[in-house]
Amino acid sequence: MSRLTQVMEQRAKVHADAVVLMNSEQTAETRAKVTAMLADVETLTADINNIKRSDAMASELAATSGAIPTTEQRDGKKDAEEYSSAYWDLMTNGRPNGPKNIRGGADPARIARLDAAKAAYENMSEPQRRALLNQQAKLSPFSKALTPEQRDQQAGTQSIVYSEGSLGGYFVPAGFVYDIEKATKFYANLLDGSSIRIMETATGNVLPYPTSNDTNEAWTLMSETTQIVDNGTTPNYPTVGTAPTANPGNVLASNVTFSAYKGSTGLVRVSLELMQDSAFSLEDFLKEAFSVRLGRGYEYYLTLGSGQNAPLGILPALVKYSAPVTTAAGSFANDAIAGNTSANSIGYQDLVNLIHSVDPTYRRGAKFMFSDLTLAHLKTRIDKFGRPLWVPSVRESEPDVVAGFPYVINQSFPQIAASATTVAFGMWSKFVARKVRDLSILRLDERFADYGEVAYVGLSRIDSNLLDAGTHPIASLKQSS
Repeated sequence: MSRLTQVMEQRAKVHADAVVLMNSEQTAETRAKVTAMLADVETLTADINNIKRSDAMASELAATSGAIPTTEQRDGKKDAEEYSSAYWDLMTNGRPNGPKNIRGGADPARIARLDAAKAAYENMSEPQRRALLNQQAKLSPFSKALTPEQRDQQAGTQSIVYSEGSLGGYFVPAGFVYDIEKATKFYANLLDGSSIRIMETATGNVLPYPTSNDTNEAWTLMSETTQIVDNGTTPNYPTVGTAPTANPGNVLASNVTFSAYKGSTGLVRVSLELMQDSAFSLEDFLKEAFSVRLGRGYEYYLTLGSGQNAPLGILPALVKYSAPVTTAAGSFANDAIAGNTSANSIGYQDLVNLIHSVDPTYRRGAKFMFSDLTLAHLKTRIDKFGRPLWVPSVRESEPDVVAGFPYVINQSFPQIAASATTVAFGMWSKFVARKVRDLSILRLDERFADYGEVAYVGLSRIDSNLLDAGTHPIASLKQSS
């Protein structure tokens, strides 16, 4: 049995034991035990994620292990040296773009070398990239006389503009620290393709997306020698289970329009001295920082965007298209915990009602979406049979589920509170984000040249909308007031 499977089974057992206690008489002692056991479940979940990351890294490192360098390793070292030289040329002088660059006079050979080097860098494994970062200081054309540490220790040679800690000075280590500790905060990566649908386009022109609702029309019997008449737009099957009337009407069509709204990751100014003295890849650092800003902003606008000069987010879209709304009754009926009202809790029957407010055709592959604190609440709830609503996976390939369905954590969803829309459920591929190409990172050489600085800014365009032709693929749960 693998270590990962062992820990996953241990987590499942701890959770099952907690459920047994939740079904017993609720005293202060049992509640304390349940709280401690659920904390153990969270700890084991973190262990599972760490094991998965460790296994992935071990697989990657296996390709570069051994005393005798492989052909790939030797080629990687050559690529690293070539990239390092080209990288420093890029950061200091700018990529030639047109007839002149910052030095004046574009060199076609340099352009080709830079493009080839960057392509080689993108194909490197992560260990090779880390090795490159450690070698950059000594390989840099600006460091042939002195290493960054030596320059840092010599009076009069350190001239970083942002010499005050948080403004850049911490990037230039006096010792051997070649990394930076970054604060993190979770956001839903809605563009990873695992939940909503991503539609990439090469241009940002207005894009109509056709929709059609023919669900009120059905084939019907007719007599012999009877003429087929045009029934216009009158539906012949408006009530399921009732015999169709007359002939079916015409197919009704509509459309959802996608625009392309531009947004920015903000302007980052970098001094030439910082470029020269930094002990790690500023390019990678800025690329990662911009991508995180992008993801966090996308989470907000794709969830709460108003649709007025902005993307139409998930929750406003559900209101616009009059999607079904289930009002919570609360969990007291199942857990008998005093104080669990419809305004501050979610019960098993609430989730059942929400699930069945969505047509069965949209429940195939459906998922819940809610905030992390809502998940924490659901982990302590049981159904009317005493079974937990949240069931942890014991297999690596299977997700954890709530009431039998997987879920997506979205921190832009409201937390449980009176009148808040806390949960959405349905077929998320019907919510579409339109993305115009990838993030464009611009380098501004001239704007702050008199400060001895180069600026970087990231720009992208996006829009979103719900493909609701009339039968509502996604529904929501709202707490009572």
